[in-house]
Amino acid sequence: MERNRKTGTRPNLKTKQFSTLHIEIFEQILVSGKTNWELNKQFGYTKRSHCIVDHSRKVMYKLLALEKLTREENMEKVIYPRIYKFWWKRLLDNNRQALLTNAIMPEYYEEINVN
Repeated sequence: MERNRKTGTRPNLKTKQFSTLHIEIFEQILVSGKTNWELNKQFGYTKRSHCIVDHSRKVMYKLLALEKLTREENMEKVIYPRIYKFWWKRLLDNNRQALLTNAIMPEYYEEINVN
């Protein structure tokens, strides 16, 4: 019988700062049509991890700041980014260079094999 790999709640991403991975995750939310659970699996997070939501919100808040829009007036768009995906995609396309200028390359934890 094969042993299940130990899974923790710690994400594979080591970087706490805003990284290019945050932008990539947010773009996947907008264009892929995948659920958060599917994206968690794709990016190596546990099924119940909130990292996909947290990382994408970090990008959304930065986009709102770049556009000089308030969080309070746009909170529905932050909570339901897939409903407003065309609006977010336009903001992302307009501000991609500014985001990439501030983003760093992500660093990851090494995977631990438990035997």
